Amino acid sequence: MPQDPSKVAIAATARWRARIVAAAASAGITLTDPLAGVPGIRVLALAPGDLALIVPRLGGEPSRAAIGAHSDSIADRELRDAVADVAALLSLHGNVVLDLDAGGRSPRPDVVVSAARDRPEWTEPAVTLPVGTDRRGGPLTVALTAGPGFESTLLELARLVEADAA
Repeated sequence: MPQDPSKVAIAATARWRARIVAAAASAGITLTDPLAGVPGIRVLALAPGDLALIVPRLGGEPSRAAIGAHSDSIADRELRDAVADVAALLSLHGNVVLDLDAGGRSPRPDVVVSAARDRPEWTEPAVTLPVGTDRRGGPLTVALTAGPGFESTLLELARLVEADAA
């Protein structure tokens, strides 16, 4: 499915997609899931600003997540800087963000901040956020991905990033 890089893309299970669609409806946002009820992880595309209205309506307290960010392993300098900016923003909100490219063995984090095209495969769901434009005018996107059980946390972190990018 082609993805509009100017929108926030949320890859989630059928259960979470249904919750997000219901939260959108309660916020007066028209959002449909063309694959409602279909098992597996599918993508919902949201207009910029929708996360701010939807996430508080999802309920459930975010968990304290171990957050990791890629740095040196991202070849594209603009993408690497965008990931660093998102990691710095999250740390300003009281999160400890580990450098996943630093030497040594660190525990696998619950949430990973990376370049959208370089996001790790083991983590789902995922939120891909537009965070600006590159020097050629193309969209610059960063992905937040999470392990199971951190869906609320992931969406709350994505809401913070989207609010900062606005």
